[in-house]
Amino acid sequence: MNTMDIAIKKVELIEWLARLRDENLIQQIEIIKQGSIKELHEQRTPKKLEDLEARLEQSEKAITGGRVHTQQEIENHFNARFNK
Repeated sequence: MNTMDIAIKKVELIEWLARLRDENLIQQIEIIKQGSIKELHEQRTPKKLEDLEARLEQSEKAITGGRVHTQQEIENHFNARFNK
C-alpha cells in the first residue's frame, strides 16, 4: 500500500470512528491502541547495555559533528511545513 492509500484509509477510519456509537467496539479499539503504543515503546527501548551504549555513541558523534538543532529550529521547521 502506498503513502496516498494509507492517508486515504486513515481519513476513512477517522470518519468512521467519528460516527461510531458502539461503546464495546470503542473500548476494543482503545485496547488495540494501548497495545500498539506499548509495543512501539518496547521496540524503541534498547534491550542490552551494548545497544544503549551504541545509541549514546551515535548521539555523541552527532553532537560533535554539529548535526543537532535547537528546539526553536525544530518548531519553526514543523510550523512552516504543516501550518500553511
